[in-house]
Amino acid sequence: MTVSLLFKKGYIGSLTLDHRILMGAMHLGIEGDREQLNQLKAFYSERAKGGAALIITGGAAVLPSGGGDHMYCLTEQDHRVQLQELIEAVHLARGKMALQLQHNGRYAKSSETGLEPVAPSAIMSKVTKERPVALSTKEIHDIRDAFVNGAVFAESAGFDAVELMGSEGYLLNQFLSPLTNQREDKYGGDFYKRMALPLEIVSGIRKSLGSDYPVIYRMSGDDYMDGSTTRAETVQFARELAKHGVDALNVGVGWHESRVPTVAAIVRAGAFAHVASEIRQAVNIPVIGANRIHTPECADDVLNQQLMDFVAPARPWLADASFAQKAKTGGREELNVCISCNQECLDHTMGHPPSPVGCLVNPRTGHEWKWGLKDRDHHGQQRQNIAVVGGGIAGLAAAKALAEKCERVTLFEAKGQLGGQFLLASQIPGKENFLETIRFYKTSLERLNVNVKLSYQPAIDELRAFDKVIIATGVEPNIPRLLKGTDLPHVAAYSDILSKTVTLGKRIAIVGGGGIGCDLAHFIAESQAEQSHRVDVTVISRSPKPAKRVGPTTRWVLISKLRQLGVNILKGFECKEITEDGVWVQNNDGQQFIEADQVILCTGQTENRELFDALKGHVPIETIGGSDIASELNAAKAIQQAYSLIYDSITEEASAKN
Repeated sequence: MTVSLLFKKGYIGSLTLDHRILMGAMHLGIEGDREQLNQLKAFYSERAKGGAALIITGGAAVLPSGGGDHMYCLTEQDHRVQLQELIEAVHLARGKMALQLQHNGRYAKSSETGLEPVAPSAIMSKVTKERPVALSTKEIHDIRDAFVNGAVFAESAGFDAVELMGSEGYLLNQFLSPLTNQREDKYGGDFYKRMALPLEIVSGIRKSLGSDYPVIYRMSGDDYMDGSTTRAETVQFARELAKHGVDALNVGVGWHESRVPTVAAIVRAGAFAHVASEIRQAVNIPVIGANRIHTPECADDVLNQQLMDFVAPARPWLADASFAQKAKTGGREELNVCISCNQECLDHTMGHPPSPVGCLVNPRTGHEWKWGLKDRDHHGQQRQNIAVVGGGIAGLAAAKALAEKCERVTLFEAKGQLGGQFLLASQIPGKENFLETIRFYKTSLERLNVNVKLSYQPAIDELRAFDKVIIATGVEPNIPRLLKGTDLPHVAAYSDILSKTVTLGKRIAIVGGGGIGCDLAHFIAESQAEQSHRVDVTVISRSPKPAKRVGPTTRWVLISKLRQLGVNILKGFECKEITEDGVWVQNNDGQQFIEADQVILCTGQTENRELFDALKGHVPIETIGGSDIASELNAAKAIQQAYSLIYDSITEEASAKN
């Protein structure tokens, strides 16, 4: 790719940055835990070495009332010490880092803080289902002073800049919005009064630290909440922040309770660049944008159009710790692209309680410390000849991990293409980027000299000649034989539809309302939306909550899309019989008949273990992915299992030597 502005030097106040790709803030679910400090340092150090011009930490709470589970809090002395150790580690890796200061306000959970949540006004939070306590004037001043003191700490600890979190519906954003600020004192009422607290914080920081220390303000470019801050007010606020001494504006969009998707894969690349652009046109300081800027091409495009001055993607740095470095050196084919699935990142941080962040496409994320010490220097060991049978996502991950360990690897795939179930899933709207992951693995296997044999089913005797066999033969669609009618000619499995080996009908009943069933309904309804004839799609879900295992950050987007496309979802119904004309279903109120000329089964998967049974006892074998356990399997578990099988064995070998 040709870049023009991405790798031009940039400036945020007195801070000189080598290029324009920052790493945006995100919580990792391990902050504040001293036992996890080495992992935190290893995680950020890899991103510093990977070329991030400036790393922004996940938010550190300025007061306990604004904190949460596994979140740094600046009133804790040990948390301050840990943060100082963190910035020292990043500097040692030749990186630069900004400390983000945050107060959750009404988004804080009393179950996590042990305190009542506070906010500008006592208005119930749809996110936490708690009513916050309205802040007194003195408490507002305490929060103001805590932000200022947090900036003073950041400067003294060695952080290269500070960012104030005033977006995504957190406390400073709550003061700006009439939806959450209904005060009648100096901090509420007209917009000038609603701006007072954040502007006082900025002025306080400038008074304490002078004009040289870089201050970034993370502002909401659009709350996407009816009745919230207007566009004119938002632009006005941006100008006031610049007047009060902010060096750069990092523009976010949406609140957690907003019904406008902002992070889901279905959102087009660069969809919110225009929001940052409107702010940029109003101020004379740099503007940073982030949402849905996941590839170097997209980043280059928004900079070349002068829509923003810097980009600060977050999740793409989970997918590839060398995001900027690979973009700069032209290693696009080597780039592991974020697919915006949210399964191991946002779904983890939004959990109750939150859990440590990982990455579906990059199993190393979250294991940098443990694996980083043991994944080199295997050249002196006796190399093994290892066969991996199955070129789905688990097999690809296993082959890559084994080759990185310097084993001789042969990958066998019965079909003519790699990818398996992941390749099928790439047909779903919003999941096209799954092809990027397959491309990444193919490129990696070529670089690592893995012998890939497509359209090839190895004989048993051939496999017995290997030192070890990894079986990744995946899954088969489960056909519930006890369900009458599954053998009728108009019945198909989900894989038949996604592989396009079966023609679609006009009245379709999908049996199974899990993630696959709902994804398939989306695929069918979207693909037929512009056709001249109407296709009726009915999803029959045994659960009263369709797609219940789909993560919370994406499930609501999927269900909303199905409704928009006119898909009929029957909740809490069991399929009793398939006939030539449709399906009999039943719930507590009785039976009903759904007319259909095509019935598609999304009734789970079963392990493909034929090869395992044939080889057992003849050669050392391991099963991974769907061939190991098909129930509740997902790609994240499959990839993680493959890598853990290889890298955890390295850890055990290193421990035994020591």
